[in-house]
Amino acid sequence: MKQTIITILLAVVAMTGQAQVKSGLDLCLRDEATGEWLIGLFDEYAIYDCEYWNYAEVGKDHVVLTKDGQRMEVQLRKNATIIDGEKHKTSVLTTKCLPDYPAKDETAWPSGIQAEEGNFTLRVCVRTTKKEAEFNIWIRRMVDGKQIEEYAKIDEQGRFEVKMPVNGTSILGIRNEFEHLLEHSFWGRLAVDDGDMLLLYIDDMNDRAYVMGGKYARFNNELLDGDFHPDFTTPESLPFDSIITQQCRSMAICQTRIDSLNAARPNLSRRFRAYYLDDIQNLFANPMLRNCWLTYNKEEQQAMLNKTETKLNPLQWMRSEVPLMCRDGFKINILYYIFALADLRSTRLTDPDVFLLRIYQEGKVQLTDEELQTIKDFHELRTNKNRDVSLNEAFQTKIIPILSKPLVAQYWDWELSEQNVAMQVNVLNSLDIDDDTREILKTQTFVNNIDGKSNVASPRILRLAHQEVHHPRLIQAIDNANQRIMDFLAENEHQEVVAPKAGSPASLRVPEEELKDITDGKALFEFITAPFRGYVIYVDLWGTWCGPCRDQMEYVPALKKMLEGKPVVYLYFCNNSPDEAWRIYIRQNHLDTDNAIHYNLPKTQESAIEQYLEVSGFPTYRLVDTTGRLVPGGAPWPSNPSAVVAAIEQLLNK
Repeated sequence: MKQTIITILLAVVAMTGQAQVKSGLDLCLRDEATGEWLIGLFDEYAIYDCEYWNYAEVGKDHVVLTKDGQRMEVQLRKNATIIDGEKHKTSVLTTKCLPDYPAKDETAWPSGIQAEEGNFTLRVCVRTTKKEAEFNIWIRRMVDGKQIEEYAKIDEQGRFEVKMPVNGTSILGIRNEFEHLLEHSFWGRLAVDDGDMLLLYIDDMNDRAYVMGGKYARFNNELLDGDFHPDFTTPESLPFDSIITQQCRSMAICQTRIDSLNAARPNLSRRFRAYYLDDIQNLFANPMLRNCWLTYNKEEQQAMLNKTETKLNPLQWMRSEVPLMCRDGFKINILYYIFALADLRSTRLTDPDVFLLRIYQEGKVQLTDEELQTIKDFHELRTNKNRDVSLNEAFQTKIIPILSKPLVAQYWDWELSEQNVAMQVNVLNSLDIDDDTREILKTQTFVNNIDGKSNVASPRILRLAHQEVHHPRLIQAIDNANQRIMDFLAENEHQEVVAPKAGSPASLRVPEEELKDITDGKALFEFITAPFRGYVIYVDLWGTWCGPCRDQMEYVPALKKMLEGKPVVYLYFCNNSPDEAWRIYIRQNHLDTDNAIHYNLPKTQESAIEQYLEVSGFPTYRLVDTTGRLVPGGAPWPSNPSAVVAAIEQLLNK
């Protein structure tokens, strides 16, 4: 027995000693034949083929690596490295990024739409003196264009790993979060694809970064060193003609740099050159297209679009060999363009009184005699050019309550959706874009119209989707989005409301019954926020009908994660939204957390709150400090989480 114990102890000591073998090396070696990063030999471990290896033996000019029972010998020679008997001509990497590749690569970007969604794995290894560092990694889904995010912290050896879904070639973003900054804060973009395994090495001590592995290793390494174009910093407050002039000036500088770059680095890959040019063109187009979209006067909007198209059409900016999910700038610009064209081509939406009378006459809904008279009175008011009563006020106080009835709200939602979606699809069909891009953008139009609503898609919308979208994967995505709503509504009928956790901010919410006699906006707001002294309050004024509001809600879970454990309350005021749609949206999008307070106040009270908070559009965001004081000016939007966190941290640290 004693001998057995001694044997076990000796074995443990031997294993511990083996795990602690260090090399004394600090080498990144490049394969001169391929131009790729070959192997990293560091003090505590090695990196080869996107895997981490330990040292079993360390000699003067060789090491033996081990991983999961495998052994691999690495011999170090002058200008050469032999790995398991295979000789590579190598050089030591000391540059910030990989040097130019030794040969041309004219491989085009892939085309087509993958049949299924897959996954990629990203491993990150950071060499730093910092004890903590956090990274945000994000990528957009193809079927709805929405962003998926992950947050990860380095372990004791400076590593982390994430696995995320991807459908076809896409660009992910990765940045070092400001709360735990490296010495050289890192931000980058990387191309990934289904089944990819890639490793990003960040040497914070020497400000270097290299990528190993994956289908786009060369492109990714070129991209890490590829930010050659100047920032397009045209202020949006300039007159439109001045914006065009300034953008053209920046574009001319870019063209000169492109010419110089091609002369100085002739071996840059075709993929990088295409991506770089596409990136520049979208920076050029962005402020012009955005202004076209934001203009409400149709004559002015048409004139601005004409000037914009004169500058953009010769560039063929809508066509590129770069896949859509790698064209972040283009996806934003094409939406601006689609919405602007839809505005110009659209006819006036159905009048609510005409709609209500129609669905009543068709027997789809029941209305009381009083409601019918209210509708007829509104019709007379709307058609009377000499009216002395506010049409908008009558709509808000008289018609909105009728439109908010559950079945009526469903048909009204269908009416608006059918008009808007059909117009956007017509615009997409008229554009000079490739078939894959058109299919994906149509899918995103249908899915985003369905997602986040309290009603399933109308039969007409689904018929239109099946007529317009042909790829099986994309049609399935549309049907799945509608099925998710159907399933949720079915479950919601039997779902019990769970009381908030005792002592949580949600448990301190002031009931509507206690608010009913308060009509002054300032008094009402202060009464609602009074229980949260000691908290910073992030106020969100939104509506279930508001697309930008719903888009911003996507960023809220990541924002809450960044502020987890801090005394922060999220206070939501909903505008002009049916109670049922409001409650379903909150549950469906997991906004009913213990630090979230929701109100859907009567119209007069909501208007008073909005007037006090100086709301000029939706969404609007404000901040309240820990003493209950409303902070002057608007707050950053959730889509800029670092700015939100910084603003809240500043208030918490006062």
